[in-house]
Amino acid sequence: MKSQKQEINKILYPEIFNSDYIYTYITFNKELKDLIEESGQKKNFSRVYRKNLQFLTNLKKNCIFQKSFEQLKDNNKLYSMRFVGEKNIRILFSFFYLNNKDVVILLNCFQEKDNKKLKSSDGYNKAIEIAEKRIKELLSLGLKLS
Repeated sequence: MKSQKQEINKILYPEIFNSDYIYTYITFNKELKDLIEESGQKKNFSRVYRKNLQFLTNLKKNCIFQKSFEQLKDNNKLYSMRFVGEKNIRILFSFFYLNNKDVVILLNCFQEKDNKKLKSSDGYNKAIEIAEKRIKELLSLGLKLS
């Protein structure tokens, strides 16, 4: 049986971000690295990502009052961190209780496609499905949504 510690991790990419508040789903760092390395936007992304992580740490659920964050419509447990630019990158996350404290877990990331064959909502829907599956897995390990 997997434990909570085996399914969450610290932020390791694009640089270590030490936080006792923000964690990642175990595969998130690799998924983000693959996405960003492919985009060619690592330097710019790194700067904005660090800034958004600070907003998230400082503002917690009030992060949604910043333009880079939103709570997903019709979904009271999923939030999105938005990186608008040449490559529109999204990071889906949720708020949990871990060891009797509030934490954020970054669940998955994706590039929001602007493609006539693929509606951008299709990319979001698939990302939401992945995030919800990961939430269920974390809940089965004893974490609770906050």
